[in-house]
Amino acid sequence: MQNRDFEDEPEPLRRVKPTRRDHRSRRIDVMRELESGVVDERPVKERFSREFKNPRIKKIKDPLEKIDEKDCVEGLVVEVHRRTCEVRLGGETVTAMYRATTSKALGEFPAVGDRVLLGQVNEDEDTGEGVGSQKYCVVRVLPRKSELKRPGPRDSFRRKLTLAANIDQVVIVASVTQPEFNYGFMDRFLLAANLNDLPFVLVLTKMDLLPNGESDLSNDIRDFMTIVDKVIPVSVKTGMGLEELRRELAGKSSVFSGQSGVGKSTLVNALVPGAELETGEVRERDGKGRHTTTSSSLFDFPGGGYVIDTPGIRSIGLSNGEDDMDGETLAKIFPGFFEGDLFTCKYSNCLHLKEPGCSVRDAVESGRLSRARYASYLRILNSRN
Repeated sequence: MQNRDFEDEPEPLRRVKPTRRDHRSRRIDVMRELESGVVDERPVKERFSREFKNPRIKKIKDPLEKIDEKDCVEGLVVEVHRRTCEVRLGGETVTAMYRATTSKALGEFPAVGDRVLLGQVNEDEDTGEGVGSQKYCVVRVLPRKSELKRPGPRDSFRRKLTLAANIDQVVIVASVTQPEFNYGFMDRFLLAANLNDLPFVLVLTKMDLLPNGESDLSNDIRDFMTIVDKVIPVSVKTGMGLEELRRELAGKSSVFSGQSGVGKSTLVNALVPGAELETGEVRERDGKGRHTTTSSSLFDFPGGGYVIDTPGIRSIGLSNGEDDMDGETLAKIFPGFFEGDLFTCKYSNCLHLKEPGCSVRDAVESGRLSRARYASYLRILNSRN
């Protein structure tokens, strides 16, 4: 009888072929190591075949290695895309790229209205077909005199995004109806303009929808009109107020913004020949507008200056220097709370909530300050937590 004791022994282990995921996990993110200080010299990277054979060592190219700033040319950013931007150089517009290795030197990607230095990286003509085919690369963003920011994506970096740079005034477009006036949205823009010492111009569109004209304006709009620098009621259909608005924009760099559906793109098309911005109607089910402007763009204004059209957004970031604005600062500078911007509450850290001697709550209870304005302040204050 044969001995079958060995039949229960396990089979020898077979070699498992490594997966592509295993290969990827062995690759080193050298740029991250460079920024963290682990790598002192110029980083290198290993390049492997699909089967993880024959590794080759290759230095990472520095796009600024052969670019001296004295050989660069200065241009104006007129449109920004994900990895490239359109820059005006003299009488032509070129496409310039910003590479991953230059992001740290730039601090952030360029914004519409920025003055930038461009270096030539390719001898070939700029075809604009794919990143890397461009003739120019952004070397540096020149210092800004002003900027308008909004919250960035909710990622781990919490970066703020610049909507427009080097502007002279903020022109906010609001409709008298369809959609209704949004008090909180307007207050955020007014705060941002005040923090940057920029004039705030309120443009009220769709005046043709009010049978009795300005006498039909809502109380919220009338209250807000008292705290802005200038108000211009307009109607693209009838032409009302367009000439006054043209005079206000002539010779200045103006950023246009507003909620979706207020008629901002329609207004820009009427003011700037050749703009040809896409327009859309207000949704009937909720009375809100559709996003038709998806990125900021700069247009030459016929009377001199620039018009920067920005996307309709639901919120805008408020910052005081490099840090987010704290509640005490917001309570002191909120528009319309104090006559002559002179803080009059009893305590310097008053947040206008339940503190004794609060002049803001006294003004609300006596009717000297609208409850809509106070409610707008509370929404912004609570949104910071």
